[in-house]
Amino acid sequence: MSQELLQIIKKTAIDAVETSNPMQIAFGTIESLNPLVVKIEQKLSIGEIFLIQTDTFKRYTDKKIGDKLVLIRMQGGQQYLILDRM
Repeated sequence: MSQELLQIIKKTAIDAVETSNPMQIAFGTIESLNPLVVKIEQKLSIGEIFLIQTDTFKRYTDKKIGDKLVLIRMQGGQQYLILDRM
């Protein structure tokens, strides 16, 4: 019986993590450079306050409106980490 209970607890924990979507890959397009605004999957425009820029992304000097980006949506969907341009 205790083995059964352990399996139920493990399955419940795995299901909880999977449904919470701790991180998710997203794609976006630069809409504005100053301030930085990124449109996520043609639905939502995200302002600079919600964007975490990597050092690599900050070093790009030739960013332009229309550039495509790969992002990771952080848990809760409030912040996005910009991984790189495509």
